Amino acid sequence: MTDSRTPAALAPVGYAEIVTDAPERHSRNGSSLFADPLAWLMAEAVEAVVRDCRTGLTESGDLSEIGDLVGMIAISEVCTLDTMRLIARATPRGRLSPLKFAGANPGSLAGLACIRQRFRGPTLTLSMPPAAALRTALDVAAGWFGRGSARYVLLGTHRQDGDTHAVRCAVLQSVRAPEPHAESALARLAAPVPTTVAATS
Repeated sequence: MTDSRTPAALAPVGYAEIVTDAPERHSRNGSSLFADPLAWLMAEAVEAVVRDCRTGLTESGDLSEIGDLVGMIAISEVCTLDTMRLIARATPRGRLSPLKFAGANPGSLAGLACIRQRFRGPTLTLSMPPAAALRTALDVAAGWFGRGSARYVLLGTHRQDGDTHAVRCAVLQSVRAPEPHAESALARLAAPVPTTVAATS
């Protein structure tokens, strides 16, 4: 837990990005699990950042050991709108799997990644543009660190420009510093999506 007399900065210690024009290609839905394509895309970005993170998050080799102390904040203006529209179209036909309703929950953008990585810390989904939500997300993460609710916080953002989607994820850790946030270092989480889709799609 941080000393309240000493300001803490949120240092990014890992970063991953996936850019695609076809989020549905990243879905891994099965007979007993359904999630919105963007939730799967976020889960994939989280998996990538955990794999490449330069901290004790992966040094133990067993994420379950620290799962209670890993939190997740997801930001997307779109969230699970694709699945909500799917439900709206299917409802008049009178047959719809209950799994679709769970998959339409905007909270699944953070929840699915945590389920797959066995993170059991605090979670939050902000349904708004990343640029507008970033400061609030950092304040929330700082509060979790200050209360000892989390040792690491994954901050994932989704942005859509035209037909291209970008999901970015940073791992945050609290460090002693005179500034309250590493906001400039995290600006790329809300940056415009590249106009060309590379091999990451």
